Amino acid sequence: MWSTQFKIAIAEEDTDKISELLQDVPAFEKVIDMTEALYLIREADTLMQRLQEENIEIKNKLQKHIQFIKSSQDNPQSDLDTSL
Repeated sequence: MWSTQFKIAIAEEDTDKISELLQDVPAFEKVIDMTEALYLIREADTLMQRLQEENIEIKNKLQKHIQFIKSSQDNPQSDLDTSL
């Protein structure tokens, strides 16, 4: 049951569900089940690292866009301007 849910969470890239399932890893009785869980957790780790790298890339692009927009404004408005 846990393995199936974990596989689905990885396939759907559902980080919240992955985190939830990692909080409640069952005690496996068979070595094959332990091995499968290990590989699934490694796969989830790879997924999380990839998503983190994508988020950093997106953040950097957004920061560059914000800098460009600010530099191209004729009269940049003050952050304290309440006349809007």
